[in-house]
Amino acid sequence: MRFFNTASGIKEEFSKDSKKLGLYICGPTVYSETHLGHAKSYVSFDILKRWLTYKGYHVTHIQNFTDVSDETAEGALREGVDEFTFTQKYEKEFLDSMALLSNTYASKYTRASEFVGKIAEETKKLLESGEAYQTDQGVFVRINQDDHGKLLRVNLEESLAEGTSDVDSGPKESPHDTLLWGPPLEGGNSWEVDGLPPGRPGWHLECTIMSSSELDLPIDIHWGGIDLIYPHHETEMILAEKIGLGHYCDFWMHNGLMEDAEGKLSKSRSERVSLSQIFEECPPASLRFYLLTHHYRAFTPYTPDSLLRACQEAEKLGINAVDCMVVDPTDPRDDDELAPLVSRFETALANDLDTPAAMNVLRDLDVIAGNRIKQNGNLAPISGMYSIFECVLGLFS
Repeated sequence: MRFFNTASGIKEEFSKDSKKLGLYICGPTVYSETHLGHAKSYVSFDILKRWLTYKGYHVTHIQNFTDVSDETAEGALREGVDEFTFTQKYEKEFLDSMALLSNTYASKYTRASEFVGKIAEETKKLLESGEAYQTDQGVFVRINQDDHGKLLRVNLEESLAEGTSDVDSGPKESPHDTLLWGPPLEGGNSWEVDGLPPGRPGWHLECTIMSSSELDLPIDIHWGGIDLIYPHHETEMILAEKIGLGHYCDFWMHNGLMEDAEGKLSKSRSERVSLSQIFEECPPASLRFYLLTHHYRAFTPYTPDSLLRACQEAEKLGINAVDCMVVDPTDPRDDDELAPLVSRFETALANDLDTPAAMNVLRDLDVIAGNRIKQNGNLAPISGMYSIFECVLGLFS
């Protein structure tokens, strides 16, 4: 099978001597409702996990919750509650939404707040080695412009629409330096650690520490939205090198974003569409269907009309599926009419998770299923084929 590796910019053969795999996906910052962009990212990742499991791999899937951030402190202050109480509410809302979308659960969920001790320890080491320095706005790590580019694969300054000084702003020696340990924030929790001023961990080091603490290195596959390539994933990789972790990750995979006619659905334009809004009009299973009709790396268009059409098609394709899946399944590979569909389906998924091609197989299966139902034909292998879609794509659950 071949997946697109962001680090190389090409599809690469993915194979492991061991059947044990470690996957890490950057989780949400839990300060607001789960939105359409989350659905795009986590459904896409779920297909990867399901496909690898289908292929016989034993997957350890780690996902974090960023529960220490500027946004979580601001939200807790606004609502007049403890930061942990505030973030727990949105963690639960996220997990409930993912369950409705038929996403599988992670092997383990980690929280930044649970790793403050390790983050502080590594921050102190970087200070002692001279790799980091302290200001009145926190502790920053020194990063050269040339350190970046392993994922962007282009000159940093030429590739960014915004200046690098906008990332982790503050009294820094260089615009590329990034925050390891920041000052206390009103509304947020803070920690007192010997050798550091009272404060809070910075975003990028949180993920480096959480992933490396829970998975063997190098991580087999690290996933996130394309908007996390810079600065987050670039900086994660740099920090892993600086704290002595060596080769951090073999495969970097990134999904495209949701967009409307004007481009990305942006929180800065207050255009994030919550899943609770979507589910009022469209069943979660239909939203999953819609997302799978677009490739995970594509920017997926969103309009209410396009979502409605997907709901209608999903409902139509589900009619024959329900009628067939009440029959005990048999292996569709043993059926001459269905064996080519299995081959097409597996070829599509092996080609960088080509779910649009797999959905075309589903449409062809629906025709065959309809004919057999009318003719009182053998539905057992049809049921078996639908079971593959349920297993790998999470449809008809």
